[in-house]
Amino acid sequence: VEDDDTNFTRFLLLGRKGVLQYLNKNIPSKTSIVFTLSNTAGALYKALACFSLRDIDMTKIESRPTSASLLNYLKFRSQQKGNQKSQKASIPRFRYCFYLDFLSSQLDARTENALSHLREHADYVRILGSYPQKSRLVGPILDEVEELKTTVVDPTEVTLFKLPSDEENTTPLKIGIIGFGKFGQFLAARMKQDHIVSCMDESDKSSEARELGVDYYPDFESNAFLRDLDVVILSVPMIDLEDAVNSLSPDKLAGKLVVDVTPLNAHPKNVLVKAFAKYPDIDILVTNPMFGPAPDRMNGESTSASSTENLWDGRPMAYERVRIGDMQRCERYLSIFEDSRCQLLEMDSEQHDESTADAEFVTHMIGRLLGKQLLPPTPVMSKEYAALNEVAEMTSGDSFDMFYGMFKYNERAKEYLMLMRENLADVERKLAAREAYLTAKAEMRQNDRQQLLAETRLLLQELAKKGASPLSSSSSARGAPTSAPLAPFEPTSSDSGAEEESS
Repeated sequence: VEDDDTNFTRFLLLGRKGVLQYLNKNIPSKTSIVFTLSNTAGALYKALACFSLRDIDMTKIESRPTSASLLNYLKFRSQQKGNQKSQKASIPRFRYCFYLDFLSSQLDARTENALSHLREHADYVRILGSYPQKSRLVGPILDEVEELKTTVVDPTEVTLFKLPSDEENTTPLKIGIIGFGKFGQFLAARMKQDHIVSCMDESDKSSEARELGVDYYPDFESNAFLRDLDVVILSVPMIDLEDAVNSLSPDKLAGKLVVDVTPLNAHPKNVLVKAFAKYPDIDILVTNPMFGPAPDRMNGESTSASSTENLWDGRPMAYERVRIGDMQRCERYLSIFEDSRCQLLEMDSEQHDESTADAEFVTHMIGRLLGKQLLPPTPVMSKEYAALNEVAEMTSGDSFDMFYGMFKYNERAKEYLMLMRENLADVERKLAAREAYLTAKAEMRQNDRQQLLAETRLLLQELAKKGASPLSSSSSARGAPTSAPLAPFEPTSSDSGAEEESS
């Protein structure tokens, strides 16, 4: 806090809902944004020109180092656009964010055009909010302040209290996993190291739960299962997600964090928001851990905590805080993945599906097409063959219900299936065309050879009829002595027959 008359301290009042709806043309407004730029000459000049060309007054610009989560997001976005090798060179390990304030509302036509222009130059743009200039109050905040002016407060009734975030809570979370399949067991093996984990499944998973050291509840004991939980993880296929959510009592989920871990985020988000629309005390977090158990541990081997640690390190996990009331509990849950060195990417569900749904579907489709029959074991393999084997092994461990959910809830899945069929047909046509070309080329060579032999044979016959060989002709041309002419010869009948046979 500054104590000099020439300096000012800014105080920001933050909220989940902005005051944009209370701003009009009569209220002078200010907007704050943050953006990142590529490391090229004149990048910042071009970005600021988006505002100066439209006569938008900028009051402040400040640069700050990019956070780790934002840098991971930028790398993730870059990997979606092209070759991964070229992006490693284009995305540095350290970048800056630029915070910009300008005197205009984000609803102003000039501002909309400027921001649209800025997005053409910037890798990342986010509007932090629009608010009145010179600390004016609007909307419900103004009403509350006006009411406080007429309220008499007894100093003896004023008490100090601490926020829940002031003290770090080290109590283990009570996490319940609904759907104790292969992925549910994979999550439980890691989470039980620092937290209390239980599971519930419609099938008997008591032996698997006992091996991992977690409590098992059958599905008809859902009330007992939900009683003391802090976090409820829905580890079920997407096609069964809506039925699983509807089978749970919203009253038993009150005050709990509900987490989805399916490959897509938009559909689970819509299901959870619709099911718990009338229960605002139920927190909703949709995630997509882009990793899973190794194939050798999915075939009956132990899924111990130590065996899964290297499967989390460096792997991405996208998430969206759809509706969070207890932020500290949400952060403690996400810290499980942070402590395992996962790359956390916070992004909207719709943006996540647009970026990853197609790639995930194509990857699983190729893995299922290859299978074991098309990838026989070999003592020596190339990197490409090893990569195909890894894809086939990882996708073979996932259930077909999960794959069907990726197909059903992806609008472009059928389009990609058609493209794959067209690409396969195109490859077959090219192979057939090349085979026909090489066959025709070989036939033409054979025909040319036969024609050459026939012409040579005809030339020799003509020379034989003239009674002279090329050798004798060349000798005569050089002036070599020739033998005396032979006496006339009258062949007998037998000689005539021999001559005919000879000819």
